[in-house]
Amino acid sequence: MIDQQTSYLAKTDRILVPMAKGESSKKAFTIATQFARVLGSQITALTIKEETKEVTWSQKVAIIMNAYKEAKSEGLNVIPKIQSSKSIKEGIISEVNSRNYDLVLMSSRARPGISTSLLGPIGDYVIKNSKNTVAAVSLKRDTFPYKNIFVPMSERLNTRKSVYLSAIFAKVLGAKFSLCDMTDFDKKKIHGFKTIMNNEIWKELNLDYEITKLSGENLRESVMNRLYASSSDLIILGLRPDPYSNVRINSDIKRIMKDIPIDSILIKR
Repeated sequence: MIDQQTSYLAKTDRILVPMAKGESSKKAFTIATQFARVLGSQITALTIKEETKEVTWSQKVAIIMNAYKEAKSEGLNVIPKIQSSKSIKEGIISEVNSRNYDLVLMSSRARPGISTSLLGPIGDYVIKNSKNTVAAVSLKRDTFPYKNIFVPMSERLNTRKSVYLSAIFAKVLGAKFSLCDMTDFDKKKIHGFKTIMNNEIWKELNLDYEITKLSGENLRESVMNRLYASSSDLIILGLRPDPYSNVRINSDIKRIMKDIPIDSILIKR
């Protein structure tokens, strides 16, 4: 068995899903229900009432309660939670940082290339201010379930924990796990991926997996070429805070998420 003390391993026992009245937030909840079915995760479905301007509050309540009822009818462990706050993003962060959630799972429509925002004002804020692990889904297509998850493994694009979580996503979604070792592109080795690669985690998770290796000069271009060659329908990237707890999304991640024509997930450990 895998050493459970290894730093890259992650629990998914308690998942928080912030929900709004838009259709896109339902995708995160749908993914979370797959975690509940396969791994027995507990889901907290959260909606925030803005104290100063809530004219569609009844619609938000209806969405979260309908999601709760549907999941409960399947015997899944779902807790509906309604909080009030001055703003949605501050309300989400208040809940996230006051509880020991293993994973915050949220989704929104992808922003256009000219936009300075990557995940929308709420998603950007949660990624940068959450003390817990966040997986933010950027939606470009309505294709679901995902069949082939592409994970480029390099210092610029991922961390050990996000690579491991990507494998968990593949397991619960029943998707092929396509891991591409791109560490030869890394001029500066920060933490390395040797530990995660030396373990038999892919076999232990009982995944349909493929591991390839690429090298070259242009990391972003190589990611795009490999992504098309693998016929993937989801890419998962990852980042970590710096030593001062600041979260900066580098230019390679931003360009890849904006340029690719498929859905993406950005995991902040």
